[in-house]
Amino acid sequence: MKTAIISDLHLGVVSGGDVLRDPEIRAVLAAELRGADRLVLLGDALELRELPVGAALEQARPALEDLGAAVGDIEVVLVAGNHDARLAEPLLDGLSIDDAPLPLDAIADPAPGPTAEIAAAFSPARLRIAYPGIWLREDVYATHGHYLDLHLSLPRVECVAAAAVRRMTGDLPDPATPKDYERILRPIYGLAFGAAQSLPRRARRRDLGPSEAAWELLAGDRPGRTRGRRLKARAARAAFPAAVAGVNRLLRAHFDSDISGEAIFRSGVEAATEMARRLGVDGGHVITGHTHRGGPRPAEGPWRLPGGGELHNTGNWVFSTPLHRPGTPPNAYWPGTVTWVEDSGPPRRVELLGDREHHDMVEIAARSRGLTNLAD
Repeated sequence: MKTAIISDLHLGVVSGGDVLRDPEIRAVLAAELRGADRLVLLGDALELRELPVGAALEQARPALEDLGAAVGDIEVVLVAGNHDARLAEPLLDGLSIDDAPLPLDAIADPAPGPTAEIAAAFSPARLRIAYPGIWLREDVYATHGHYLDLHLSLPRVECVAAAAVRRMTGDLPDPATPKDYERILRPIYGLAFGAAQSLPRRARRRDLGPSEAAWELLAGDRPGRTRGRRLKARAARAAFPAAVAGVNRLLRAHFDSDISGEAIFRSGVEAATEMARRLGVDGGHVITGHTHRGGPRPAEGPWRLPGGGELHNTGNWVFSTPLHRPGTPPNAYWPGTVTWVEDSGPPRRVELLGDREHHDMVEIAARSRGLTNLAD
């Protein structure tokens, strides 16, 4: 079986960075996917934290329909992530009703509601829901990777929230099961989704999401900033280490105030490695998304796991301006990646948009932002 994996489409993000809303980009992906025996959407296919679910589905529908037409009558597996965790709720509810544990690879059919809408858009493809991951071969396990947030040293808002829940409800055991991770993370995802349902369907245009804007503010001065903006950024950077130290004392956490690109990369790989070890899947190939950093890149060599396996990240389909600078070649966060898994051999990642220029992506995002204003 030839399986194609794509992750972190974030269809419906109000920044317009979800490049698959562009018909030309969708055509490039559709051409690559033809001939696949199975397609896996490895988490965060929909952005369900910035718009009500109905508006998000409306934004996502053209891309889902085009992908369904491209792959035809095959199985499509949707693995929920943290931004679309709501899509796994019917599956989790069913396990609870049956008093059954959450395995590494629970599978369910679409339920009435959002997953049924997604299934209809993908027709004639046949949609299944998997959570928190899926075994693609005996030695290949794929999961979105949001569980690694419990091991990140990066003080993202979601990671800090998880540390607060751990402080109140108890630490994560070692080894751990999916249920152990869900005990800490599921309340956070429920709150984030619930908050989005009260937002207006008419999206407020903005270039960056909250996390991107915060990172851009702290990461360094950008050319063209006003003097006031530069002073604000310098003040925020000066106060940041003390703020992180305060959070660590309050929550008994171990966050690092170093948010350089190298530190973020290292923290992500280390956290995913720890997640794989605690779940006991580190003996083979483990494929994640979540951090948006495709890899390993050729110069990095294999990302080894403690059990003898290897870690892979399938990348993303979102263009985020803080991660890319004009005039520089595409980096590991550049959108447009597909990972292929066949009957044997290691997973193989393909970069489809490496020939695109920075200004092309900026224009695509700007056009998409013009499409986000839905009628009330």
